[in-house]
Amino acid sequence: MRVQFELFGPVRAWRGGRELALGSAQRRALLAVLALKANQFVPRADLVDAIWGDKAPASANGSIYTYVSSLRAALDPNRSAARSEVLTSGSSGYCLQVDPESIDVVRFENLRERARLCQRANDLAGARTALESALALGREEPLAGLPGPYAATQRQRLRELQLELVERWARIALDEGGHQRVLADLGSFTAQHPLREGLQSLHLLALYRCGRRDEALRLFERLRAATVDELGIEPGRELTARYEQIKADDPALWRQPATAPCTAAPAPDRPTGRSGAFVGREEELALLRSVTDGLAAGRGTSLWFEGEPGIGKSALVAAGLAEVSGYTVAFARADELSGHAPLQVLLDGLDITPASADPRRSSAAQGLQRLALDDDRDRSTAVDLLVELVTTLCRERPLVLVLDNLQWADPATLAVWDRLARRCARLPLALIGAGRRPAGHSPLTEVRGALVAHGTHVRSLGPLFPPEVHDLVTELTGAEPGPALRELARTAAGNPLFLRTVLEALADGAVPEPAVGAARPAVPPAALEAISRRLGFLSARASEVLRWAALLDRSFTRGDLAAALGRPPRELDDVLGEVVALGLVVRARSKLAFRHPVVREAFYARTPAAFRLALHRQLAEALADAGALVERVAFQLLAAPVPVDKWQCEWLTREIYHLAARTPLSAMRLLLRVTASHNVPAAAREPLAVATARITLWLEQDPYACTRALASRTNDPAGTTGPHTPEPTVTGLAETRHDHRTPAERRSAAPVRAGWWPACPTAAEPAAAEVPAQRIPAGDGPVAAYWLGRWDAALAELTSLLRGGPASVRPTPGRPGALRQASAIAAVIAAHRSRPDDARTHLMSAWSLPPTGDPGADGTDFTLAADALLTELAGRPEQALARFTDLLVAGDDLARPWLPHLVRLAIDLGEPGQAEAATLVCERTAGQETTALRCRALLDGNHLTALAAARRARDSGDLLGTAQAMEDAAALLAARDEPVKAAAALHTALNAYERLGAVLDAERAEQRIRPVRSRVRR
Repeated sequence: MRVQFELFGPVRAWRGGRELALGSAQRRALLAVLALKANQFVPRADLVDAIWGDKAPASANGSIYTYVSSLRAALDPNRSAARSEVLTSGSSGYCLQVDPESIDVVRFENLRERARLCQRANDLAGARTALESALALGREEPLAGLPGPYAATQRQRLRELQLELVERWARIALDEGGHQRVLADLGSFTAQHPLREGLQSLHLLALYRCGRRDEALRLFERLRAATVDELGIEPGRELTARYEQIKADDPALWRQPATAPCTAAPAPDRPTGRSGAFVGREEELALLRSVTDGLAAGRGTSLWFEGEPGIGKSALVAAGLAEVSGYTVAFARADELSGHAPLQVLLDGLDITPASADPRRSSAAQGLQRLALDDDRDRSTAVDLLVELVTTLCRERPLVLVLDNLQWADPATLAVWDRLARRCARLPLALIGAGRRPAGHSPLTEVRGALVAHGTHVRSLGPLFPPEVHDLVTELTGAEPGPALRELARTAAGNPLFLRTVLEALADGAVPEPAVGAARPAVPPAALEAISRRLGFLSARASEVLRWAALLDRSFTRGDLAAALGRPPRELDDVLGEVVALGLVVRARSKLAFRHPVVREAFYARTPAAFRLALHRQLAEALADAGALVERVAFQLLAAPVPVDKWQCEWLTREIYHLAARTPLSAMRLLLRVTASHNVPAAAREPLAVATARITLWLEQDPYACTRALASRTNDPAGTTGPHTPEPTVTGLAETRHDHRTPAERRSAAPVRAGWWPACPTAAEPAAAEVPAQRIPAGDGPVAAYWLGRWDAALAELTSLLRGGPASVRPTPGRPGALRQASAIAAVIAAHRSRPDDARTHLMSAWSLPPTGDPGADGTDFTLAADALLTELAGRPEQALARFTDLLVAGDDLARPWLPHLVRLAIDLGEPGQAEAATLVCERTAGQETTALRCRALLDGNHLTALAAARRARDSGDLLGTAQAMEDAAALLAARDEPVKAAAALHTALNAYERLGAVLDAERAEQRIRPVRSRVRR
């Protein structure tokens, strides 16, 4: 005898009329998850997430096992000791193996689908019977009393389905003359949902048909007041139109079927809050106006708007058609179920039903009913019939046909769309489609290609620009956004839906303060849950990949992701193509990144907090084994309080100097965490203590204290001192070294005596024999490596110096100032890579070391350049220009390679005289032809000169110079209004910047020609 499951009301299970004892609310919640995913294996991690979310206890896994055991005993008491036939387990999780019809929610949804099919066939009596059966089955609160985020989400979904069925039943009952019964039965629903306008519109109609006109008018006034008070907006179009009809005693209130679909373009769905605002998209709105204006001349057009989820495709079309008059507007919207009902989305949008008042529509509907649309020949006949009917209709009156959510349209609907698109140029027919960009080789990809070939204009909607985001935030909140709210808004990356979701989740509109050390306030958990639900359409593989990707750093590679998942990289190509096409992930050559920080946080939140610590530790080892960059491994160890263990200590001992050169702050944080632990193996204690002393000394945090600590942990005096180590003193350090505004002359003159470095170049130096020869770097390797774009090689120099210990970083006759120069170059590279904290740390280390009197050998030029780049990164271009100007004081030879930056900033700030002076400095010096060409191109606004500079830089192997010259060319082409050429030059520059990891430069390049790039994209 099979078990029956009830999910409406308190979760229950019955066998033969006897209720089974299911136990606690958590056990019932687990059973509900398995029942709603009947006959599918549900991973244990998903069960933990469903029941506890982020608040999972440490014992969650054990609790799941206990719950499953007790449920097995209740559901399958006659099971064998080895296995259960009802609640089975596998390596991937647990599965409830039952007949789906034994679950009331499944029967409810099946009755809902049966009602839809009956209504489609004009069998209103059958539809009403199915709806009444479904409502009787689901009359109670879904999943009543169950805890957990999954139950809350499903409860909301089922409530929405209940209300949808109530509305559908009421419409049918009103058409059958049952307005008295509708009035009696709708009362409780309308009282509980005063802002649900579909229900309220039917309530008004029932009141009117029952002879209670005045009461209906008063009810509308109350509803209007409530809508304005709670949402800050007027009632929607349907409810307002119903009110106007009642006020005018429109006879259509008795004739017009309540089940008739709306043939006018509806306003987009309005979320709660002040979300009706629409900003930006001026070019697209102008395009829509030109399309509808062309209909008057009998000239049709086919448009296709595509973009990521939530980018505003539907809102754009609704806004663009809001003022259309004199034409017929038919609005059709596909959904996930459209594929099971061929052509139904177009039939609904065009009001093609047997009951239609237009005999041509009703005749076409009857003809379609006689066809078997699952048969290829009949489906082709149906496509021909619809195409001819639309052609006839638009010749009588210009027609605007909108099809939203094209990605869910069935093949027959796409075939009709394709046929109409080929004809529309000769007809007064505007076809406007909206959907997500198709991924891979799908039927939609083929249709899109065919449409483009026959003249369809495809427009990709990109993110809103920052001023538009500012305007939208102001409109939605009703106030000028402050700094914290602006930072929070940036997490949506210009996506209007994600931005609205974040703002609506703010409690009482108040923006929380950022946590200590955080750059911005945290995204509200409610917003993360809402965005996660909105992305529920993703395939299971895509969701899994994104959840793992969210555990990685802000950017990651395909290899990183493959290592995390334990799969070959080639197996990820299809699913990565899917998420890239959707716009959730962006690809830049070999790297990937979430487009929207808030989406990354939403997927990160999907992993229960109890599991994250273990997963970060697992990922660290997996990435290290896969040969990932050391900073990616360090990110995993620092992302959560991962316990110190033997592997972590061995890895840190092996890689600490390499890590310190690339990201010194991460290196110090890991060292401090590990050395403070009591779990460091004996063999690792001394190497880690030595590393801590050397790096702390290099960073000038507290060298004397660190030296004493090191001396207490090692028996090797050479590890802590040199033969001429002076007593460490730090005089005037706060006044000079810690203030980046302090001129270089004051820093060099400051009486600083720190660690093992003399305070001035005239101080006595140790004999050359006292410094091991292998620690003297040969030539100007790091400088050449920087200018040639071999930045990892430049950082390797700093790694070598740090690994060599105190003696290697002391000034030597063979290479004075080597550490100062290497630190300054590392600061410039970190600034280019948009890592300001690491850049400042490297820069402070360089400033703490005295200059040697040879600015070219001690990195003075790089310290000034790094200071300027950081100032520009902080959004202070005037001060950045001043910093680059300081380079001229240091000497023309040092300044020349950096002068294109000076010229660019001077021109942007309206200082042409300063730009011309810098250009002349370059042009009067032999051997600086490429730099001189770049300066001259910017000064004269000549893109051909910039391209010549790019060719010279490329021929000399200067990757950075090539990228920067192509960036200049792109900006100059943009100023000439040549968007295609500008975009091509920008693409070349961005590819080179991506190879270098130069995030700062890439962002600056995109900012310089963003408006042009927008026009090309559109």
